[in-house]
Amino acid sequence: MTISNLINEVFYDMQAGKFERANILFADHFRGTLLGKEVNRPMYISAYRSLLEGIPDLKINVQEISTDGSVITAKVKISGTNTQTMPSLIRGRQEIPATNRRVNGLISELEITIKDGRIEEIRSPRNTRGLFAGLLDKLGMN
Repeated sequence: MTISNLINEVFYDMQAGKFERANILFADHFRGTLLGKEVNRPMYISAYRSLLEGIPDLKINVQEISTDGSVITAKVKISGTNTQTMPSLIRGRQEIPATNRRVNGLISELEITIKDGRIEEIRSPRNTRGLFAGLLDKLGMN
């Protein structure tokens, strides 16, 4: 699988609720950033499950992928409406009631590390609190 296909597939699978498939695409020792905390693969996938529950029409479209040596950068466009209560994204946080606010075209830049055909790390270089924080900010929920 090419780098581009892998990145597109993992985000497609998660927005489609295919978490078992996405789980396979992440390395066993995956790390991601969620609201300023480093999290492992189960916690990251659980947060996407909560996000999809609160934003059932969530769309994450990979707009651009570039590589510079071992650094892979992807720009993703996020859209969706928070029409449902969103379960807590991370332990210690409250559930988020539906705001009925829409995000349309939030662009987020991600740095992704891939090894042996699986994603080892996803982080947001411009938002050290991660992709989720930027989305919650746009929805007025953070």
